[in-house]
Amino acid sequence: MGLHRIGRWAVVATIVFLVTPDIFGVGRDKANGIHRLQARVDELARSFPGIIGAYARNIETGAEVGYKADELFPMASVYKIPIMVQVFREVDAGRLALNDRIELGVPDRRLGSGLFTYMTPGLKPTLHDLLMMMITVSDNAATDKLLSMVGAKNVTANLRALGIKDIRVDRPTSEIIADWLAYSDPSFRSMSLAQMVAHPDVFDKMTPEQFERGSKAFTEDPRDHASPRGMSDLLVKIFHSEAASEKSCHDMLEILKLQQFNDRIPRYLPEGTPVAHKTGEIGYTRNDAGIIYADNQHIVVAIFALRANGDVSEQETYQRAGEIARAIYDYFQYGG
Repeated sequence: MGLHRIGRWAVVATIVFLVTPDIFGVGRDKANGIHRLQARVDELARSFPGIIGAYARNIETGAEVGYKADELFPMASVYKIPIMVQVFREVDAGRLALNDRIELGVPDRRLGSGLFTYMTPGLKPTLHDLLMMMITVSDNAATDKLLSMVGAKNVTANLRALGIKDIRVDRPTSEIIADWLAYSDPSFRSMSLAQMVAHPDVFDKMTPEQFERGSKAFTEDPRDHASPRGMSDLLVKIFHSEAASEKSCHDMLEILKLQQFNDRIPRYLPEGTPVAHKTGEIGYTRNDAGIIYADNQHIVVAIFALRANGDVSEQETYQRAGEIARAIYDYFQYGG
């Protein structure tokens, strides 16, 4: 009996010996793979003529990579994601309804992106229409109308309640743009919003020196900033229906999937890959943050880029964001 027992355990030990190294090998391969991805992200970010902050996480597995992921960057229009979250929370609380109609008049016109400014005053879109326009075409008139209804302080307070510390929302787009212009040329302080809207060519009259000065000062202003990780955390909470009700979070993701500006994160992804995301830009800031739907995996990605100066083209910035997103996608989808 004793010899039989020893023989049996010898067989078991042999099996364990044969199997265990292979298990460890798989673990090593995965670890080496994520290290290779991290090295590639580092390389793409460091070689960019400017500053890039990036963060990505496989929502299912938790595997992550980042570069300056906890540093703060101007959000530009990516800040419309937390505004959207707050609006939907107000809907969940019964204080607003998606079919409420809100009139837009002449005072609601805004500089910058969007379409409502060019429409006939007196239009009465629904709350859902405003949300759709704010996200899909980054409409500034819709954004400021929604933000006036929920309050910037409430948006930031809700983020803190969700445990997100690295995002703050402070101003409507009208003030963000006015501050950026004033940083470029203090004489813009004497212009009213109505005057700016009536003369949208103010952007074209800026010298390269003014543009660079304004962009640098705007970046150093701590208001309306976020970290790539912080924005990713918010998107994950939306994905897990933790940022608002399950229906509201579903609706938010569906709106984000309809994004019309797809020249950054989706740029080099396989055609037809769904991405629920929001872009943002002002001065030298070019951002994108969202969730890539890769078969049965979901990858949250935030890429915040600051061009070094006017010599760096927008296309170069978009291409670099697209390259980082594709490297991340390839690793999580194909294992490298």
